[in-house]
Amino acid sequence: GGGEGHFLQGDCPFGEGCHFAHGEHELKKFPRNREEAGGGGGEELSENMFGNQETTTVDYFQGGSAGGGKPNPIHEPEQASFFIVLSATQDDVAASASRGEWYVQRKHAEKLNQAYRDGKRQVMIFFTVSDSLHIQGAALMTSLATYQEEMENHGNDKDESFCYRFKVEWYRTTELPIDTAVEAAPDLLLPTKRTQLCQDMSPKTGESLIKVVWNSPLVTLYESFEGDADPPAPDAILTDFRCPQPHEVAWPVMPGPGFIFGCNSETMDECLGRGILGLPAHMKASAAVIRPGSPIFLFNVTDRLLFGIFESLTPATMNIEPTAFSKNPKATSSPFPVQVRVRIALECPPVEDTDQILNDILRMRVGGRIGVLSHAQAKAVASLLANQCGALQYMIEYDQGAKAGANVVAPPIALPPRKIEAGQ
Repeated sequence: GGGEGHFLQGDCPFGEGCHFAHGEHELKKFPRNREEAGGGGGEELSENMFGNQETTTVDYFQGGSAGGGKPNPIHEPEQASFFIVLSATQDDVAASASRGEWYVQRKHAEKLNQAYRDGKRQVMIFFTVSDSLHIQGAALMTSLATYQEEMENHGNDKDESFCYRFKVEWYRTTELPIDTAVEAAPDLLLPTKRTQLCQDMSPKTGESLIKVVWNSPLVTLYESFEGDADPPAPDAILTDFRCPQPHEVAWPVMPGPGFIFGCNSETMDECLGRGILGLPAHMKASAAVIRPGSPIFLFNVTDRLLFGIFESLTPATMNIEPTAFSKNPKATSSPFPVQVRVRIALECPPVEDTDQILNDILRMRVGGRIGVLSHAQAKAVASLLANQCGALQYMIEYDQGAKAGANVVAPPIALPPRKIEAGQ
C-alpha cells in the first residue's frame, strides 16, 4: 500500500546498545546468569520456569477473577430492549465509560428512543470495537438520544453524522471473545460497517449475552503509560473510569488482546534467532487469543526484563518448530510446544520488571508476567516501551510532518504502515 515505502528497517537506532540479533549472522551468546558463567551446559530447560506462581498466569483470562463489579441491572429481560453497537476504536469506548455518553446516527437514535420510551423501559447496549473480535462491555441507556448541532459534520449528509447523544451508565467492562459470545447466544447478529453500526437482538439473546458478559472477568478499557497519576483502585474499576487525554498519542497496536511470552537467558537468543516464541502446553487455551498482528512481548525471567515490541505473524500453533528450545535435535515435540512466529515491530531497549509504570499497567494481573494482556494493557505496555526510547515522539512528529505535506525522512524503525496510511 501507500505506506510501504516508509516501512524500511534502515539502521538499528540503538547501535551498540541493541539487545536483539538482526538475523542468524548476528546471533551472539546472551550473557548467562552468574552461576553458569563458569561453563557447563546448564540444565535442560523445563516447564518449571513457567510453572511457579511467580512467572506464569492462570485461568481463562489473566485479568482478574470473573464476577465482581456491579450486578446485572436487568431482572426481567422480556421487559427490556437490547442492542450491540460497533465502536471505531477502543478509545471511543473508554471515553464513553468515562463521560457517560455515546453518539449515534439519526436512524439509530430513533430506534433507541423508541425502545427507551422516555425511560419506561430498560435499554441495555453491548459494545464491540471494530476488528477487535471481542465484546468490551455493557451499559444502560439513561436518557433519550438528542440532536447536538455542534457535533454535526457539516461536510457530510446530516443523517450520516454521529450527532445524536444519549447518556449511558456502564455496568461491566470486559474483553469477551466474540466466538464465546456466539456459542452462548447463537442468534447474536453482530454490527458491521456494511450492515449497521447498531444492531438489535431478542430478549432471549440479550439474556444469554448478559450471562456470558457477567461471567467474563473485569478489565479496564484504558491504561495510562505516562505515569502522571495513580491508576484506579482495584475496587473502583467501574466507578473511576479513565480515558486518554486529548493530547495523548499511543503506539498503534492491533485491536484485541496481546500476550507476554517467557524466555530465560539460555533461550533468548534462540527465540530471536528463530523468530519463534514458545509456551508450555498447558497455556494453549490462553494463547488462543493470538492472531496475526497481535502485539507480543517477551519477558526474560532470568534478567527480569521485558522486551518488545513484537507482532505475531501466525496464530498460536502446536510445534511450528518441534526441536525449538530442546537439546535433542531429533525431538518430535518442543518443551514449549505452543508457538508463534513473530517479527520485531519496533526495537526498544527493555523495561525493568521493577518499572513503576509497568507495574501500574499490569497491576490487575494474577500470577506473574507471562500470559494474556487485555487490549488496554497491551497498548499501554507498547506505548511505554516506545515512549522510553523516543520512538513515540518520533512517530508523532513524523505523522504530523507527513500530514502537513513536509518532506519527512522516514524513521529508522519499523512504523506500522497502516498508521501512516491513515494520515495520507
